[in-house]
Amino acid sequence: MDLKIFGKIIREKRGALRLKQEELSEKSGVAIKTIHSIELGKGNPSIKTILRLFDTLELDFIVVTSKINNK
Repeated sequence: MDLKIFGKIIREKRGALRLKQEELSEKSGVAIKTIHSIELGKGNPSIKTILRLFDTLELDFIVVTSKINNK
């Protein structure tokens, strides 16, 4: 998985929902440092973390993975 593209998708969706990183952290239960790292395309998020973010941001796993794999 291209973590930079994944991070960009998370950042863009968070922005579209007008959420600050702190708010996303509170709603998802994912540490703000982890969110920051993901959005920078760094780190190696667990499946549990990814699913929490997808659930909170209402992202579809299949759609996102197809975007990542097609770039």
